Amino acid sequence: MKTLVLIICAGYIQLCCLNGQEKSLIPGRSQTKHIIYKPVVQEITSIKQFPDLTIKDFTFIDENKNKIIDADEKNEISVRVVNEGEGIAEAVTLRITTKNPVPGMSFNPQLKIGDVKPGQAVDLKVPVTTDLTLQSGTAEFILEALEKKGFDASPVNVKIDARKFQEPKIRVVDAVFSTNLGGKITLNYPINLKVLVQNIGSGYANDVKAEFLFLKENCVMLGGINSYDLGSLRPGEAVELEFLFTATRRFTEDAIPIKVELNEKYKKFASDTLVSVGLNQSLLAGREVVIEGKPSENYKIEIASLIPEVDRNIPVDSKKFPNKYALIIGNEDYTTRQTGINNEADVIFAERDAEFFKEYVINTLGFDEENVKILKNATSAEMSREVDLISKKAMITPDAEIVFYYAGHGFPDEITNIPYLIPVDVSATNLTGSIRLSDLYRKFESSNAKLVSIYLDACFSGSGRNNELLASRGIRVKPKLDVPPANTIVFSASSGTQSALPYALKQHGIFTYFLLKKLQDTKGNTTYGELADYLKTQVPLQSLKVNEKDQNPEVIFGDNNRENWVNKPLK
Repeated sequence: MKTLVLIICAGYIQLCCLNGQEKSLIPGRSQTKHIIYKPVVQEITSIKQFPDLTIKDFTFIDENKNKIIDADEKNEISVRVVNEGEGIAEAVTLRITTKNPVPGMSFNPQLKIGDVKPGQAVDLKVPVTTDLTLQSGTAEFILEALEKKGFDASPVNVKIDARKFQEPKIRVVDAVFSTNLGGKITLNYPINLKVLVQNIGSGYANDVKAEFLFLKENCVMLGGINSYDLGSLRPGEAVELEFLFTATRRFTEDAIPIKVELNEKYKKFASDTLVSVGLNQSLLAGREVVIEGKPSENYKIEIASLIPEVDRNIPVDSKKFPNKYALIIGNEDYTTRQTGINNEADVIFAERDAEFFKEYVINTLGFDEENVKILKNATSAEMSREVDLISKKAMITPDAEIVFYYAGHGFPDEITNIPYLIPVDVSATNLTGSIRLSDLYRKFESSNAKLVSIYLDACFSGSGRNNELLASRGIRVKPKLDVPPANTIVFSASSGTQSALPYALKQHGIFTYFLLKKLQDTKGNTTYGELADYLKTQVPLQSLKVNEKDQNPEVIFGDNNRENWVNKPLK
């Protein structure tokens, strides 16, 4: 076999055998022939634009707003799909799956979006519903935005806690009957029933309703409303309801019963309550008959009450001290006994303060009830008589102790600045008949009592809990509080030109509330020093919170000798 080599040169094409045996020339058309190799180049004028999908702004919304998927609840997952690219995203769909199956929960697994233009955002809502079979656990959702040509968004994983059904418990936990008259219930006169409805269960209650129903004839509704739609109640949430009615003079029963009918969505987790008030029953606790709520079956829920906590569960000490005497005065109503002043001159809650201080003195501090005298809206004569009487009793009792409590108006003499306690029939324009504080000290000192404790929920600057005793007398005087005798300690509600203010939420003077609170928390087992420190800390802080005014209690130790008092027990 021969190998041929083609040689092109000077216009000839020469074929040669590699072994040199054969040679031939073929004349060409040209003397010179050049072969040039050129690469093939395709010119790219543009690059096709493509989309870029992103899932943003995830939000979970649930009915009860606890951020948990609860049984038998309507929920919603909200997301935004955004095309941040420069091309159109075609036939986009949102796919929703869960990593693990969640029995009792359902949702639409796919939402069609369609084409999404560059820069366009699409908001989507995915309803998630549950039924009563839902079990506790974690629902892990996977959200995907899928595009026709594969330009999908990065998946988003979301974990949400799921909780099985929790039972609500709708109960009437407290109820109060009251009238404006006080005393006993009066036929043919308005009676107000106030109840507290609370969810004491661990689950949310929906579609809660309450209705007041008469069980006897000759009872008439006065307020025009006997049914309430309460909507939803969170665990522990309470709602206060009022029902105004009367019993006519045809009513012949001994008591007026009223049924409070409760209901909720499932019609099985609410209990009706029967409350009643006797016609011969005296109204207690500040013109009220109290029906206290029952303890919760769920220890995590604190039972609500219409009655401030210091007025309930008053500690009881069975030990009694027959050598101890108490005089308690609550002067609230000044307008009835005087002309020319308006009801703002009254000392709100003063009667209530006195009533409950009496309860603590008897039950917690161990005073014999027969040795405790309480005066409400006391006149000058009544106050003077009882001060003399308690002093005489102490004088003939070995190792006697006196407790004096006063809630009402105080007032200073404009010239001497000497403070006075004001009876309800004494005007601030004429202090004749009022009780000079220094005279009170001397009277108790003369009784030879071993110990005298004085508590004054009053101010002596010329202002009171509500307003000045006389609106035309708008003065503020810094009173001169004398140092009491060695056997006497004085707790005063305020200092200088400050007012002694109310604590409206607790229905007491703010000083008295914390005085009672200390007695309740310690069961009376505290010292004068501890009580002084507590009042000086708590009263100023709470006064700024609730009244936005300064109120700094003052404690004046006998003979200014604090060391003799700080460790002395209150009982």
